[in-house]
Amino acid sequence: MLSGFILGVCKPEAWTSHDAVQRLRVVLGVREVGHAGSLDPYATGVLLCGVGRGTKVLSYLMDLRKDYVGRMRLGRITDTGDATGRVLEERPVPAVPLEEARSIASRFVGRLEQIPPMVSACKHQGKRLYELARAGIEVERKPRTVEVHTFEISEIRGDQVDFRVICGKGTYVRTLAQDFGEILGPGACIEGLRRRAVGPFSEEEAVTILGEPENVFQACQRAAVPLASALSHLRALELRPDFVRRVRRGERPPWRAVCGVEECPEGKHFRLLGPEGELVALASLDPIPGPIDRPWRDSWELKLDRVI
Repeated sequence: MLSGFILGVCKPEAWTSHDAVQRLRVVLGVREVGHAGSLDPYATGVLLCGVGRGTKVLSYLMDLRKDYVGRMRLGRITDTGDATGRVLEERPVPAVPLEEARSIASRFVGRLEQIPPMVSACKHQGKRLYELARAGIEVERKPRTVEVHTFEISEIRGDQVDFRVICGKGTYVRTLAQDFGEILGPGACIEGLRRRAVGPFSEEEAVTILGEPENVFQACQRAAVPLASALSHLRALELRPDFVRRVRRGERPPWRAVCGVEECPEGKHFRLLGPEGELVALASLDPIPGPIDRPWRDSWELKLDRVI
């Protein structure tokens, strides 16, 4: 098996993201396993996991868009925003026209401010919010900016609302449902949620981690995505062969070490690839102090962010 790779795992319902990581550690016999972006226990679907050296690049996968489908229940408000929480209030549910619901959902598309729920993994003074919530402690949370690309209402059946959300990093779908329910009137909580995709990683290609360990092991082997491919959303810069070992030792590559770069590359992060297409390191642009009217090669240099 590869020394480092990314897996799209299909997380079962009632499992924590950590449970899925532990399962992979046992099945693969590898201690170095982590995940990018948690899924709540009640939610199912695609969880990105890094194995071996793949754990080093998980932070570069966090910005990928997430695609969810789910179901809300109108008229029920819980302390967690989902059906697993304590019911705080029950409200009557009037007949809701589909077009009205869709119109309200459209208000949440774009950049908006969300207050993280108390049952989230955000930290307050070094402690996870869900740890404080379990202790019966509620603290003030600062709103944070998130981006919702799509919020579609597909069907309404009585108090059941089927929806789809495509969103960026840090978006809480349960909070989206709560806010939607409040504007609609009767309130709402999440009754089911499935993550269909994270960036190019879809549920059709995700590995099922239930079943016989040998079968899961073989499925993981087949589905393992090399690191260079998993980070294909980042621009690739090819290193000259004689510089690969030097970069692996942590030496900053000069521009002459990179093949075919005639102008300053655009992007926040870059993949530095070896001659066989393997991921050697991740880098970013670092400004060089000096006059403005200089050639770009004298104004910017590559900074190594992570050597693989």
